[in-house]
Amino acid sequence: MNAKSNLLIREGGRVAFFLGAVFLLLFAANLRARIYYHGSNYPFLLWISCYWVLTGVGLLKFRKWAGLLAFLPGVLYVVIVVYGLTKGPSVQTPWIVFAAAAVFNYFLAVTLVAIPANMLRSWQDLRW
Repeated sequence: MNAKSNLLIREGGRVAFFLGAVFLLLFAANLRARIYYHGSNYPFLLWISCYWVLTGVGLLKFRKWAGLLAFLPGVLYVVIVVYGLTKGPSVQTPWIVFAAAAVFNYFLAVTLVAIPANMLRSWQDLRW
């Protein structure tokens, strides 16, 4: 196995664990706000946390299914951006705000797809 791809996959697993912890913390804060202040209910934060922890475990164990799971946020985000582009803006916005948002959306979509694609360059080294 290539040492560089080994490091990239391990770092991806660690980042996935970090994101899992962040979303679990957000879920706990939402639970606290719901109990004390009758705040809104966001149970999907727990599911997102479970997704990132599962992906992190798989990446640290060099599993192919975890590499495929890493693509899921990027694919979903690209679908949302394409749907938004085909529908067009629903309100009149200044062109500079629209351009800045478009650049940010394109950058985020490329990032969410490019990082897992770079990890999957070592697909043959992963196992199911």
